Amino acid sequence: MKTIGTIIAALALAACGGLSPNPGPPPATVTATAASPAATPGHVPPGPGGHSTCDRGLWSHIYHPYRLHVISACKTVTGTVEGVQQEPDGDLHILLRLDPAYAGLINGANTEFEDGDLVLEEICVGVITQADAVAACRNFAPPSVSGVSAGDHVKVTGSYVLDADHGWMEIHPISQISVIGSAASSAPASSAPAPPPPAPASCYPKTSGGNCYEPGEFCSKAEHGETGVAGDGKTITCQDVSGSWRWES
Repeated sequence: MKTIGTIIAALALAACGGLSPNPGPPPATVTATAASPAATPGHVPPGPGGHSTCDRGLWSHIYHPYRLHVISACKTVTGTVEGVQQEPDGDLHILLRLDPAYAGLINGANTEFEDGDLVLEEICVGVITQADAVAACRNFAPPSVSGVSAGDHVKVTGSYVLDADHGWMEIHPISQISVIGSAASSAPASSAPAPPPPAPASCYPKTSGGNCYEPGEFCSKAEHGETGVAGDGKTITCQDVSGSWRWES
């Protein structure tokens, strides 16, 4: 009996001794998971600090604002200035050859009448000879904009609109414009227009918005060669001026 009891006790002791008090390392798969690299973080968009804004107050100084159909209240584009001209309404008319990223912002009228350029209008910055534009520019405080010349590579911010009188797309009015590249050439300085004559009793033809044309303004393809009377009382003819059709007295 003593021998059998001893054998049973020995077997019990052997079973308990199978549990090691110092277990080995975890399985290789667990170790690999713990050591795997963290996932790459997603793209973090830039903050709003560098975004340009538009001056809504400029709209109170646009004559006949209903002719401008707003497509985007505030848009920034870049391109190269191809021409700068003072207009009778006091605006500086700037032609911009858009950089490729913005090429889709022009329409057929820009292509036909402006050689594919986007029109920019810096309002109330010159002598005003157009009678119906005088009141809109009273008490005007011009925004902080930089002068530009033909050949300048510029960044411009303003309202992106359809000019219903002419049919082309514009940035009108300009809130900000700055030169971001050197000018290849300088545009000649514009001479100041002569004082306006008395306004006539009537004018013809008129824009699609019912307004008078003035000498120097653009005319449509249907008006090529036509003669009429401008808002300043002068006889005007729609004629080709260096590749652009304009009303000339």
